[in-house]
This record gives sequence, C-alpha cells and structure tokens, in this order.
Amino acid sequence: SAERLFRPRSRPHRHQQPKMPTLRVHITCCNIKKLDTKFYNLERPRCWVTVKLGEQSHTTQVGIGLDPTWEEDVEFEVTNPEEQKVEGTFYIKCEKNGNEQQLGDMQTFALNKLLLNKQTFKGLVVPGGKADMMFTALDFGDEQAEEEDDAFMDFL
Repeated sequence: SAERLFRPRSRPHRHQQPKMPTLRVHITCCNIKKLDTKFYNLERPRCWVTVKLGEQSHTTQVGIGLDPTWEEDVEFEVTNPEEQKVEGTFYIKCEKNGNEQQLGDMQTFALNKLLLNKQTFKGLVVPGGKADMMFTALDFGDEQAEEEDDAFMDFL
C-alpha cells in the first residue's frame, strides 16, 4: 500500500543529542635519553602517559624502557574548545622494586589554536626527554591559521 512507502525505517533523529566536537589525541612514543635512573631509583623502567579532558581520561599501555612506542589513539568529546585544556601526565615505575612516580609536572595543552583536521604536534616534556603526541580537532577549530599581523600589507 502507498502508506507503507512513507513509514520511517528507523527511529526519528530528533531525540539524539547534537554531536559534540571531537578531539583526537594520538600518543606516539617517548624518548628519555638523559634521565638519571640512579637518582630516581629506577631499574628496568616502565613508562606510561595519562591524558585527560574534563572527566574523560585515557592511559596508554605500559611501555618498557625509556623509549617506548605506543601509537595509541583516543577521542575526547569537547564541550568548549575555547576554554578547555587537555592535561598530560607522564608516569614511570621501577620494575624491580615497584616504585611508581609521576615524572615531571602535569602539563596542559590549549585547544583554541588547533586547526580543523590538521595534526598539531604536542610534546609532554619530562626530565631528560619528552613524550610525543599529535592533536587533531576533528570538527572544530579554524580552517587555516590566523595571520599574526598585517604588517606585510604596509609595503604593498
């Protein structure tokens, strides 16, 4: 019958929440060349990174040594790209004695300068090196970088 053609096949979309802007964080690797392992009482170190955005959190797998590779992706819902910041913290643990500690300070990374769909490098700096991350604003941010100033227009 004709009325059957107009019957929706799925539930109506009006009840769905609007999609939140999304940030992808790709945590690649770390390289800590100059860490004094004796000072930190570390034998056979294990490292990992925790990134947080508001109540959302992701912790990498535990990597072996001072230069593990993670290649992990996590996506966070962003409620306010202008004001929210991602927190990154690096942890290290001694395999031998179980001594676990935060290495370096928790660092924050602003989202308001990210460009739409452009990977932006972020380094989580720790004593002796850093952990590498790439931030991508999947559906927020400007499409191109703002000009720093218009001084170049003066001599045209």
